[in-house]
Amino acid sequence: MKTQSEITFEKIKSLEIQGAMNVAKSALIAMAKDVINFPEENPEKFLEILSSARPNEPMLRNILRWFIKESKGLSGEVLLQDLANSILEEIEKGEKEIYSLGAELIHDGMKVFTHCHSSTTVGILKEAKNQGKKFVVFTTETRPRFQGRITAKELADSKIEVFHMVDSAAKYAIDGADIFIFGADSILPSGYLINKVGTGIFCVVAARYDVPTYCATHTLKIVTDRIDEAVEERDPKEVWEDAPPNVKIKNPAFDKVHLKYITAFITEKGLLKDIL
Repeated sequence: MKTQSEITFEKIKSLEIQGAMNVAKSALIAMAKDVINFPEENPEKFLEILSSARPNEPMLRNILRWFIKESKGLSGEVLLQDLANSILEEIEKGEKEIYSLGAELIHDGMKVFTHCHSSTTVGILKEAKNQGKKFVVFTTETRPRFQGRITAKELADSKIEVFHMVDSAAKYAIDGADIFIFGADSILPSGYLINKVGTGIFCVVAARYDVPTYCATHTLKIVTDRIDEAVEERDPKEVWEDAPPNVKIKNPAFDKVHLKYITAFITEKGLLKDIL
């Protein structure tokens, strides 16, 4: 019988669950269930399983360590579930604060560019829409797994005008954009952030065209247990399933982006120029 951590590991690894915020929340729910169902097990076991699914997700690690620390001395399903719920409520409160703060940056007539799928960025744009602001969003496909299509669909479902394009056409969206907003998977003490592959080159292009660049992120995504992180390499078959045997495929899932490219960070603690 698989533990909830093992089941959630598989869903995160396959990208059935994606987005740093969604991954972290799902991992917390899984760990809480396993700590309740397997009280004899060391919670660190579940932390190890879940964190190995996405090495570039410090929010996942930070939240699970938060739960482990606060759960010491607690026993019983009700108390442990209440703890997990209180952590989730605190995170969701922070999300709403980010949505509200980010929406202040969106104005009528704006051309917004975003890349990949960030539930935080989508939340900001939905909040701006709810405030009655009229703007247009340009999104990229985010090959090879097309997570950008998720963003485009969610925005369209919210009646936000959205244009979708292949990644290599992003120049047409960035040139003339009023703002570039994206999420983050991690913020590194070394002075870089990690986000979906493509983010780095788009930040360079945005700088070339003087487009303000904002990273919408919870401060729980700051790495506290190491200086740097390796970029995850995913299965080459995602890029070219039947590639000729003499063609070597590179499939980095993320980019490291120097923090100098970020105008400011939209966080639950406010608009921060320096997040570290």
